[in-house]
Amino acid sequence: MNIIICGINGAMGTALKQEVQNYDDINVIGSLSPIKGNYGQDIKEIADVIIDFSNPSNLNFLIDYAKKTKCALLICTTGFTKEQESKMVNAGNSIPVLISSNTSFGINVLRKILKSISAELNDFDINIVEKHHNKKKDSPSGTAVTLAEDIMEATGRDNIETLSIRAGTIPGEHTVMFSGVDEVLEIKHTAFSKRIFARGALDLALKLSTKPAGFYSTEEFFK
Repeated sequence: MNIIICGINGAMGTALKQEVQNYDDINVIGSLSPIKGNYGQDIKEIADVIIDFSNPSNLNFLIDYAKKTKCALLICTTGFTKEQESKMVNAGNSIPVLISSNTSFGINVLRKILKSISAELNDFDINIVEKHHNKKKDSPSGTAVTLAEDIMEATGRDNIETLSIRAGTIPGEHTVMFSGVDEVLEIKHTAFSKRIFARGALDLALKLSTKPAGFYSTEEFFK
């Protein structure tokens, strides 16, 4: 499988370049950085998947490029507007598109757990505490937003209170608290490095490359 990385010089792009060396069946054939004038003009080989760990401002270019080259688009960036989300859904009419706010295996298993237990604990107070490094721009994290949406869908609530902490070099920690009378249930996922997100993105890219055109959710790949 041939991949192109958008955001190759960022923290996650660097992690992807390192992790891809452990895959015999994945090749990085180029990079994209529209902000810096890199529009893929030097890419000669045919790409199967573009993996994006960059910035929402690159979305229009990435969709156009993926359509033009007829390759799949895996978007791991967060902070999109509703209008941008609609563009991604519409792009699924032409190419395989997957947006994943968190590519780690553990978080996606956590999502399945929350969907199965939240309704039974609906009498409890439910809160999310998320911690990340002090360079992370979005708050709350895209993952916390996704977890909250999962809980709201399961319980019928219209809001889940989320506390965001930005400190040091914390790669990522998400805790969901169910607080009842005289008891508290906490479920926590901790990321100790960015490797888990890089590995998860590459595994998702392998699966996405075999899919027909469509807009996919991460949970469809973790059934």
